[in-house]
Amino acid sequence: MSTPPNFDDATTVTEVSSGDDPDVKTWSGYMTADWSIGQVPNGGYTSALVVRALSRHCGVVRPSSLTTHYYRPAIADAPVTITTTILRRGRSTVHGEASFEQDNKVRARSMAVFSDYPSDELMLASPPPSIQPPEDCDARDPMSQGFNMSLLETLDVRLDLGASGPKDRSGFDGWVRFRDERANDELALALFVDSFPPAILRTSPGTGWVPTIELTTHIRAQAAAGWVQAQIVTDTVRGGQLIEDVRLWDSTGALVAQARQLAMLMPK
Repeated sequence: MSTPPNFDDATTVTEVSSGDDPDVKTWSGYMTADWSIGQVPNGGYTSALVVRALSRHCGVVRPSSLTTHYYRPAIADAPVTITTTILRRGRSTVHGEASFEQDNKVRARSMAVFSDYPSDELMLASPPPSIQPPEDCDARDPMSQGFNMSLLETLDVRLDLGASGPKDRSGFDGWVRFRDERANDELALALFVDSFPPAILRTSPGTGWVPTIELTTHIRAQAAAGWVQAQIVTDTVRGGQLIEDVRLWDSTGALVAQARQLAMLMPK
């Protein structure tokens, strides 16, 4: 059995230039085809590369908020140039932005807030819904949407297709982890929030391509090892666009990430 591709290698960035302004740096990387949906690298993979560059620049690991606008599809098996800018360093947060460029075109831009992980003290908690354990769920096939999804050869994604969910929404409940059991760090969570099938496919399986226009991810806590539970729902579909919400809980039941994205509905 072949060894799954390594996500740390796939998100490696190298500083290539920094001018007189220490708040502006340029990084080089390489986007592989191992984290793709069809021919297009996954949007969460793009986010992870941006997180890697910005976190190295600002010296803080956790993106408490990352918003990315996707202008054009990313290119698999191609070099990447990421330019990061630190906008403000405060007492507890660092604000930054990044541009993601391939083939001399900006393909995405991101705004981010980095901060340390918050304390464990909770005023309100959002427990995970009760679903079937991973071993009793359906493993997602890389060809389940009619084209190859290499992302699912590197991630183990399980769906509880028996979970009913709210009647006024469309979506999925399930689980995700790296096949090589890599840690569930901030890069992993940035990928996981965009690694499940579009929520609209639950009630409209004939829906075509659902490309992301904008994705905002909040990393809420440091995730424990093991399976990560997910809920992906949409309750707003109109005019060829939808809004999708994602929540992730770690193996202890702690809410570790939340995301919301605006996406297009495109016919097959």
